[in-house]
Amino acid sequence: MAIGWLISIASADDYFTLERLHRNWWDALKISGDPKQSAVLIQAYNRLYYGNEFVLPTYADASVDQLVVLRIVNCEMAYYLAQHLNDEDRRKNIQAQGVIKAGIVKEDYLEDMLKNTPVPPFVRDMLTAAGFKKGKLFKVVALERDENENLRK
Repeated sequence: MAIGWLISIASADDYFTLERLHRNWWDALKISGDPKQSAVLIQAYNRLYYGNEFVLPTYADASVDQLVVLRIVNCEMAYYLAQHLNDEDRRKNIQAQGVIKAGIVKEDYLEDMLKNTPVPPFVRDMLTAAGFKKGKLFKVVALERDENENLRK
């Protein structure tokens, strides 16, 4: 059974071993019998699939070419969550309370950021380049122009 856009935890391990320089946050989730790696992959999938920024296929509906991109973004989003989710949760909870300036930690929060779901730039770039961005502009192909056509009819 697929885990997000990956066939298995072994597929995610392959990604982190063969395609990513640093993997310490992923490895920290690996405890014998503990489902944390599955959980973070599912959470990463849910964040991207159900978010309002992209239109994404399910594992079953994705083409082979799409799965190449979706596997990478699933792993990268999972890595981001493993590393930053605790901090993100704290900040989002502060923002949800209407705080825009936290004096103790000397942080200012943009009010509009509360409505945005954090996605790492690399993940956003890959999904946009692959054509998954919502509201993507269409392109006109084979447009012809008739110079003799009277436009004032």
